Amino acid sequence: MHFAPMNKIIYLDYAATTPCDPRVLEEMLPYFVEKFGNSSSLHWHGQKALSALSAARGHVCELLNAEFEEIVFTSGATESTWITITRTIQSLSTKKQSRILTLKTEHKATLDCVNQLKANGISVGFLDIQSDGILDLQYLKSSITDDVGLLSICLVNNETGVLQDIKSIVEICHSKDVLVHVDATQAFGKIPVDVKALDIDFLSASGHKIYGPKGVGILYCKRKNVNFIKVPRANYDVEFGIRAGTVPVPLCVAIGKAAQIAKKEMLSDLKKIKRLRKRFITGVISRLDEIYINGSQTSNYSGIVNISFRGCEGEALMMEADKLAVSSGSACTSNRLSISHVLEAMGVLADIAQSSLRISIGKITSDNEIDVAIDSLIMGAEKLRQMSPVWDMIEAGVNVDKIFQRGCHAV
Repeated sequence: MHFAPMNKIIYLDYAATTPCDPRVLEEMLPYFVEKFGNSSSLHWHGQKALSALSAARGHVCELLNAEFEEIVFTSGATESTWITITRTIQSLSTKKQSRILTLKTEHKATLDCVNQLKANGISVGFLDIQSDGILDLQYLKSSITDDVGLLSICLVNNETGVLQDIKSIVEICHSKDVLVHVDATQAFGKIPVDVKALDIDFLSASGHKIYGPKGVGILYCKRKNVNFIKVPRANYDVEFGIRAGTVPVPLCVAIGKAAQIAKKEMLSDLKKIKRLRKRFITGVISRLDEIYINGSQTSNYSGIVNISFRGCEGEALMMEADKLAVSSGSACTSNRLSISHVLEAMGVLADIAQSSLRISIGKITSDNEIDVAIDSLIMGAEKLRQMSPVWDMIEAGVNVDKIFQRGCHAV
């Protein structure tokens, strides 16, 4: 496996997107030119495409421990999420269970979807989380009223990497006849996810997060739940009547290959990423004071580190550390100069939230890149702190926590 060099900029934004694995690219290219058939066609070309599509679906099934007809190819996790939430709530309205619950820390795609439903008169509940980003299970139980039909929740938070106890959450929801949609965008192909063991009802994921191309994703739908999201009288031969249109075979082949690679290499990649996470955090906190890791440090995906350099403004630090490609939040919201809604929901102090960066590590990240990142961020932080009124107060012994009036987690 050989990835092309990324110029002189060190890429640490793998939670936003990943480069396409050369093996994935090699697998998909023939389906643009040589094997270009429409998988719905009955002739030789069409059947070759259908065979490739089936093989790709099979690879995704193996990764998730799903059944063949439970995997639907979509344009990405956002489409999968919208299909699941909007159609399921519409179907459940006949059972008088049209209220949806989600977390205040969900990805923008989910929040946009539920806010649209709310604007159209659907009842929506936004659940609080604890200061470490974890959903309290007793609070969840008390929040499920008789009119709740669906919970939509991230398995791994895209900004903090916080990992929810999905198995327990699903058990609670199912005991109250509530369906569960899991946004697994940051977990799919990175950590083991067994939809049967977790008893998940729906799951969304994207290909470009696991070294596949953009424009393709998957929707897992438990077999018995298909009627919640199936289009009435739709063509069952095209994505089981859930999604219409010509199936993009090259992209599906690609996500299938990416899933196949992840199935084989995930655990070794994860072991490396955990080591690099520890190297990064240790390297920073051993040289700087007032460093905060936002989110649970015991239940997380190691590849995402949300770190705050108190006394620095996040975007300014990004500009100073110009050798790095990192993020000040999720890629969908990082162009907004405001406090992250995720960190705000966690109760992180305002100045600490504003000083946060998301460092996301990939399977091709090297030790040297981590070391350069440490040096670059430390130099940038030291420079910014010399100009920071907040840092001046800290050095003068002022209790700035009382000024910003929120809670936080120090390293």
